[in-house]
Amino acid sequence: MHRSLLLCVLCVCILLVACGRSLPTRYYLLESPHTPMHVDNLPPVNLRLAQVSVPQYLDRNGIVSRKKGSTELIVSQFHAWAEPVATGVRRLLQEGLSAPLLAVGINVPAPGDDAPAEYTLFVDVQRLDGDFHADAVLEIRWTLKNSNDAILGKGIYADREAVPGDTYDALIAAESRMLNRMVAHLAQRLPATLHKK
Repeated sequence: MHRSLLLCVLCVCILLVACGRSLPTRYYLLESPHTPMHVDNLPPVNLRLAQVSVPQYLDRNGIVSRKKGSTELIVSQFHAWAEPVATGVRRLLQEGLSAPLLAVGINVPAPGDDAPAEYTLFVDVQRLDGDFHADAVLEIRWTLKNSNDAILGKGIYADREAVPGDTYDALIAAESRMLNRMVAHLAQRLPATLHKK
């Protein structure tokens, strides 16, 4: 009897210690394949990147995934973004559009640069999530305006990619690749749109 009571107390103590510890939170960044540029003279014409908008379900620290085969969303408690999703998407846009637009005489100022801009690009993320062992999905809408607020071009970009595994690394890598393909699409599309105007 005394031995079983001691064993029971020991089990309770182990459970209390286990409950008192939580897993460490892991933080993730969207990755860009572009290397930093060195430019001595920037052109006077600017294209400003407006603040990227994201849906409410993405506007949180925890990384959002979908439960396979359903509409249920899972918000991770221990896997979080190292920066807001909107900030990460804007960073990828700035890094990916800078070189192609510089080649046609247009500067893409870094976020926070208040220089006047002849053009503004608005990006609205409609969806960015995925199922483990299934697909990650991206859908964005973009609008290009001039300084008079006239629309010069707009479009929708959608993509999906298989997530090879059940880790957050695999999910974020797939999301990063889709976003970088979207940036490459805009890098091809925008110069032609700007030269028509």
